[in-house]
Amino acid sequence: MNLERFLLQLEQNNPEEPEFIQGVREFLSSVNERIKDDFRLAHAGILERITEPDRVFVFKVPWLNDQGKVMVNRGYRVQYNNALGPYKGGLRFHPALTLGTVKMLAFEQVFKNSLTSLSLGGAMGGANFDPKGKSEAEIMRFCQSFVLQLWDLLGSDMDIPGGDVGVGGREVGYLFGMYKRLTRKHSAAFTGKGPEWGGTSLRAESTGYGVIYFLNAMLAEHNDSIEGKIISVSGFGNVAYGVIRKANELGAKVVTLSGPDGYIHDPEGITGDKLDYLVELRATSQDLVRPYSIEYPGTAYFEGEKPWNVPCDIAIPCAIQNEIGDKEARQLMANDCKYVVEAADRPCTSDAMDLFDNNGIVLAPGKAANAGGVAVSALELAQNTMKMNWSDKEVDQRLKDIMERIYQQCRIHGAKSDGTVNYRDGANLASFHRVAEAMIDQGAV
Repeated sequence: MNLERFLLQLEQNNPEEPEFIQGVREFLSSVNERIKDDFRLAHAGILERITEPDRVFVFKVPWLNDQGKVMVNRGYRVQYNNALGPYKGGLRFHPALTLGTVKMLAFEQVFKNSLTSLSLGGAMGGANFDPKGKSEAEIMRFCQSFVLQLWDLLGSDMDIPGGDVGVGGREVGYLFGMYKRLTRKHSAAFTGKGPEWGGTSLRAESTGYGVIYFLNAMLAEHNDSIEGKIISVSGFGNVAYGVIRKANELGAKVVTLSGPDGYIHDPEGITGDKLDYLVELRATSQDLVRPYSIEYPGTAYFEGEKPWNVPCDIAIPCAIQNEIGDKEARQLMANDCKYVVEAADRPCTSDAMDLFDNNGIVLAPGKAANAGGVAVSALELAQNTMKMNWSDKEVDQRLKDIMERIYQQCRIHGAKSDGTVNYRDGANLASFHRVAEAMIDQGAV
């Protein structure tokens, strides 16, 4: 198959969805050389089928604000592929959310879930709703209205949403509460629930912990260690918190964090009570990081900038897609950064990834490195089924084991003839083959 011709047709079929086209292009460009002559894939129409979601739902979400006015947002759920198991993927509440972004994230989720070796398909959803500045009552009413539009499409054997950007434990609680009222079932239809009523321990930290476990395995393969490394992090939500906490535990020093207002540089490292302050800051400052520099003298605040010009050994973007482009990649290269680990979903642009590949910077792709969140979600589902809870230690060890298995898949499938490893290609190939084989086994469905 001519890849460019195929992608051109896909673009024509999905106008005004550049994020989705970008995601598919990068994925297929990565695996094309290894699959282009596979007759079985062509005969089964795998590329045509894998680039079309199973179904897409777009719906209105009317809700009542505190002034009694009816507001309307747009909701989405893309059930992308369930060859490996029930649909599983987050819900994102963000004012700039579009269908193209949701489709891209759902496409990525299929392969991220595949890498975990767990029985999960891929999905994604959300709404162009901004929880910031809303009262608790408004957020609750919005979540209840959102579930009213979607509840009959969800279930532990059908589609299992979880949290994502803008959707944390509070929102999952409201969503699940309404779902439970409608179905009269206390089921495993959502993940990210409170630990007192069906959730699992370490859920908030799991993605960040998994990132560090993947990084640790990668460093060991390069005869290196995380101990003593200087790490630059963007964002300061749950993922960044987990990254910082586990990195500190293993002897590294994290010196930056960022928000939409800019970034802070703390040369002494974000440790101890500073990490506790992040939790307080996240809850009270509308995503602003400047108060950190006021609370802790000796730190610097850079308004409207990204942290990638700070010298570091390892960069871990934890914020949002496309935050590291050509400019930021060159800044990291100029400061002798050796490793870039994608903790957010697709934080590096195609140009940035190519620069890293061509200049010897080791890139850990997001679909592998940040799979810890969905891995612990699957552990939550297992605990719900058995009606039991595991301890923090048990969950942490299971997460570590899963991330190390994911790393080994990336290493094996990404090995090159010159002895190096392209982890991006490895993650894409390993995840693609598992999904494709399941689709072939199940026939044209």
